[in-house]
Amino acid sequence: MNGWSITAALTLTSIAALHAVWATGTPWPARSAAQLSAAVIGGQSARDLPLPSACLTVTATLLVATALVLAAPTTPTGSLIRTGAQVVAGVLVLRGAAGYALPTLVPSMRGTPFVPLNAWLYSPLCLLLGAAIFLSLR
Repeated sequence: MNGWSITAALTLTSIAALHAVWATGTPWPARSAAQLSAAVIGGQSARDLPLPSACLTVTATLLVATALVLAAPTTPTGSLIRTGAQVVAGVLVLRGAAGYALPTLVPSMRGTPFVPLNAWLYSPLCLLLGAAIFLSLR
């Protein structure tokens, strides 16, 4: 393990915990489910939020990604674990880059709190996480 993998793993685990909280119906850090919907998916109401099962699926996926990121730096090149960590990094970089096109591709997002949050937090965080994982594999 190295600093890059530990930093990425802690961040991924924190994001997994947040999705687990959302699966319970708690809108934190928003004040309401409608505000959470607008901030995290550009939704118009609480009905737009994903089901708890979807939040738990994201939680589980992020925890698997965390395990891959932690294990990969000590595994040989070409191993399934290392390839998995590379896929995680690639998906995060893709999400980060594609995130900037979302308001154009989904016009209903325009004017929601999601757009500036995505531009200043979500997309850059994905890009940084992807880069940190790639750096941990050097």
